[in-house]
Amino acid sequence: MCAAAPTLDRSATGKPPAASAYIAFGLQWRSSINLPFAVSPSFPKAPDLTVRLGAAPSRLPGAAGGTPHLFEAAPGAALLRVADVARYFVTPREVVIDPQGGNEEDFVAFLVGPVLAALLQMRGLLSLHAASVEMDAGAVLLLGGSGAGKSALAAMLVQRGHALLADDLTALAPAAEGVLALPAFPRLRLWRDALRSADRRQRVRRNLEQYWKPATRFAAAPRPVRAAFVLESHNRSDFDIEPVPPSRAFWTLWQHTYRKRLLDALGQRRRHYRIGMALARDVPLVLVRRPDHPFRLAELADLIEAQVRGVSPTGANPPRTSADVAPARQRPKPNASVHVSRKSPPRPGIVWIAAYPKSGSTWTRAVLTNYLRDDGEPASINSLVGQWGASARDKFDELIGIDSADLRPDELERHLPRFRELLAEALCAPRPGRRRQPHFAKTHEAYRSTVGGARFSPSGAAGLVYLMRNPLDVAVSYAHHLQLPIDQTMEWMNNPAADEAPAVRSIRRLLPNPLTTWSGHVSSWLEQRDLRTHAVRYEDLLADPHAGFGAIVRFAGLAWDEARLHRAVKHAAFSGLRAQEAEFGFGERQQTAPSFFRAGAAGSWRTALTRTQVQALVEAHGPLMDRLGYLREAEAFLSG
Repeated sequence: MCAAAPTLDRSATGKPPAASAYIAFGLQWRSSINLPFAVSPSFPKAPDLTVRLGAAPSRLPGAAGGTPHLFEAAPGAALLRVADVARYFVTPREVVIDPQGGNEEDFVAFLVGPVLAALLQMRGLLSLHAASVEMDAGAVLLLGGSGAGKSALAAMLVQRGHALLADDLTALAPAAEGVLALPAFPRLRLWRDALRSADRRQRVRRNLEQYWKPATRFAAAPRPVRAAFVLESHNRSDFDIEPVPPSRAFWTLWQHTYRKRLLDALGQRRRHYRIGMALARDVPLVLVRRPDHPFRLAELADLIEAQVRGVSPTGANPPRTSADVAPARQRPKPNASVHVSRKSPPRPGIVWIAAYPKSGSTWTRAVLTNYLRDDGEPASINSLVGQWGASARDKFDELIGIDSADLRPDELERHLPRFRELLAEALCAPRPGRRRQPHFAKTHEAYRSTVGGARFSPSGAAGLVYLMRNPLDVAVSYAHHLQLPIDQTMEWMNNPAADEAPAVRSIRRLLPNPLTTWSGHVSSWLEQRDLRTHAVRYEDLLADPHAGFGAIVRFAGLAWDEARLHRAVKHAAFSGLRAQEAEFGFGERQQTAPSFFRAGAAGSWRTALTRTQVQALVEAHGPLMDRLGYLREAEAFLSG
């Protein structure tokens, strides 16, 4: 691809740019910009699709849906606006790219993702968020969200002699011989950590550690789908294989439909359902969970190859039957305060539960989950309210309409405020038979504004519960969570650039979560004036959980029931949380940590920290510790 940046639909001579011919998704293309598709052996006089530079409308008349922030759609047309890059006007036979500051690399990066998804849907194809490879005379789909490892696994399988069909976006069409996967183009998009240095030659976009890698083997003809695997990760050290029953297969495929929010506006939902039902009925679907870290890519490829051959590989748990799914006993069901009070009536929306890591947010969510459920037994720790929504890449991709992986850090920041607004709309939309009430979402981010506004917009927010904990205890608990020495953990707590989920050379399930320092994090939330706020110390919740959590329940606008709260606090006791983790595991545990839930006590720093470590934390955070009531006991310890 060229790095030059065409800005007009005509060259300096006044003539249109020379067009090239390509083949992708079973269609002949004519394009005036360079595409990563296979070159057509003949130049089509009447191509199926044309890509050209030109003028695109700023709005789409008659738009009925999509993602209003970026996408508008109507039957037979779609408009994508990517700030400082381009506007894309899409019809079933043409894509018009109107440059808005981007270069050809930028144009292609978004063309082969969201623009192609809309175009393929218009043409009646089922578009899945999946890579696909040819194995044993058929197509094997690798489904998953951003960061699941689809492209890296596809690259490994190609290296082993299988042929690539598509990377990230797979188009499916019905046929007499079954559902066909259409060949896309012979390149993969891989992150820096998945490539040797010699392969890092052609970036997808400037300042993005993502590169194009040619596929050495490519299937140029459609292939019937023979198997589909949903890739997920977990914090265990083994691989887990679970066949998805037919009753859930269609909805699993629906979950991995690429840009499904466009289907209604394009008038294609019914056709999508027909193809999806045929795929769910005729093709085995298997859920594969892999260790989160390290990736162990070769073992994952072994497992996929063995499953396609019908062999259980060594080291993987055998596929589970319905009898295996139910365990021997209870199965978890899915499912003085520092008081900053800017009182205004609660309203439906998201109640953010914010805290520096290891400051009590998980315990708070356990109490709230049990209060909301109140069914006579403890709620599952793996179904707590507000788990990933605020920073989940797959939610961002779905609601914003473009892949977060295609965005540079500054572009990602620009969209975060709107993402949180759309998330609130999605979570809090009225549902038949369900009482409207606040929804909870956790975050470990520091509060700050971006060029797009506050990262946590007041729009759609019902309020903020902010939890604080003595940084001396945080250092002890966080070191256990990260499995790092306490001194190294303290350096992290004092680092203004600290980020819970950095994304520099690879991609993770979570969006970047800037933490800043412990003092910077706490101050950022206590000093913001955008959100109605209730702030409470973790130590005060421990001292009187009924009073502390009662205040949180009332603040959130939930119906008050004292007996119900007592049951919720009892069901969220640390002994019970530890017992659940021991039996069922906990999805939020750091993979390297032996456990997530420890004693849940205050003051363990007295025996875990040295005087030098206490002094260092006091020197770094003394003023805020004094404000929150933590400094006096630290000074007493140092003078003792």
